[in-house]
Amino acid sequence: MRDTPEQRLKAGSVGWLQILALVLATTGPLIGLVGAVPVALTQGNGIGMAGCFLLAGLIYLVFGAGFAALTRQVVDAGAFYACVARGLSRPAGLIAAGLATTAYMALQLCCYGLIGFFMTQLSQGVWGEGLPWWFNALLVNAVVPFCAQRNLTFAARLLGVLVLAEFAVLAAFAASVLWHGGGPEGLSAQPFAPAQVFSAGFGAAMVFAVAAFAGFETAAVYGEEARAPQRTVSRVLLVAILAVTATLAGSAWALIAAYGPGEVVDAAARDPGALWFSAVSRFLSPDLSTAMAVLLMTSLFAAIIGLQNAVSRYLYALGRDGAIWPVLAQMHPQHETPYIANLAQASVSILALAGLGLVESDPLRIALGSASALAVIALLSAQILVSAAVIGFFRGRDGGVWSTRIAPAASALALAALLCTVLLNLRSLTGGSAAAAWTIAIALLALAGACALRAWAMKRRDPAAYARLGGAR
Repeated sequence: MRDTPEQRLKAGSVGWLQILALVLATTGPLIGLVGAVPVALTQGNGIGMAGCFLLAGLIYLVFGAGFAALTRQVVDAGAFYACVARGLSRPAGLIAAGLATTAYMALQLCCYGLIGFFMTQLSQGVWGEGLPWWFNALLVNAVVPFCAQRNLTFAARLLGVLVLAEFAVLAAFAASVLWHGGGPEGLSAQPFAPAQVFSAGFGAAMVFAVAAFAGFETAAVYGEEARAPQRTVSRVLLVAILAVTATLAGSAWALIAAYGPGEVVDAAARDPGALWFSAVSRFLSPDLSTAMAVLLMTSLFAAIIGLQNAVSRYLYALGRDGAIWPVLAQMHPQHETPYIANLAQASVSILALAGLGLVESDPLRIALGSASALAVIALLSAQILVSAAVIGFFRGRDGGVWSTRIAPAASALALAALLCTVLLNLRSLTGGSAAAAWTIAIALLALAGACALRAWAMKRRDPAAYARLGGAR
């Protein structure tokens, strides 16, 4: 299948600041901090969680060096899919696409679960009763496709305002803690000490850390729509990783200092839901604590839209290349966005939310359990493939030894170590359920096998279509 005007994204529609807003909204640092840090403090490595954020950031800076070099050569809405297809092989590219879309869909379900939960909590506080979490999530789902099908300029402006407010509150809190010299125990570097970071529960903590970074790599899915994509995408990747690392590690450290390293874990165990809001109320003001609660809701909504954009562009790229239904490559006649892929993703979310609503009354077990573990394993696996693809793509090409050899090799090893750590802790991450852990592992292996079989079938039945996989048009 060849590109037609109806099958092209709108080139040059967004600049690097707009893409940065989309990427930071997808990452949603406030979600990882408010949603995951209290759990990580009690079920992970305690105060070493702040160090885990810093460690994950350093790993992703190294990963980003190689990925940025590759995105300067491969500009495609399929991002990981196209990079791996061109750097390793077309079957590996389809596997990377399957892993990436699965990870983003699972993360979106986590966000739907969280926003449904908080909407129920809010309505119970205001009216004394609340609707089921899954019904609230479906209400949000009804709005998301409309926002996602609009042009990227609209989405960037909407999400940019929400992201700025989110980062402003977190920065103000960290600055206030510094200004007051911390809490009862003062300021301490203990959260970054290796003995704390690599203590018992390190594996579980790193799942939350990796999940909190998920989304920075989506800068590449906007490459076809960016102005000067070879420069824009790599710039956004670097800035996003630095911004997310500083925000996550700095805010987590400020929270620990606010309570004191010796008290924060007990405080998280007593009332995890109020951990952040009590600290913000004490160091800033009750009004800003209320604003933070509102921003958490808007951050979840922004992340859902960002993930919707990422998944729809992967589906678009796969449909355009003939790997899946070509209809998914159809463009909206006005906004020039992949609206059929967008509607397909929304439909999948409706089915998943309806199914989960029948079997799970506690959405937090979805968001902070099996769904997040599935997302992290899939994303780490895709990132390892990308690191290997960087080395494969630049074999015999000029590109700089650091970014095309050393950095991708180092990141592949580090990400593989993280993946092994997650797998070793998989049962505990799924609430002690061996069945859930095995289901996740088998499902991802089956997904990889299905993608490889699809590539094999295309090669046998339609060699010309197979040759176009990964955007080789």
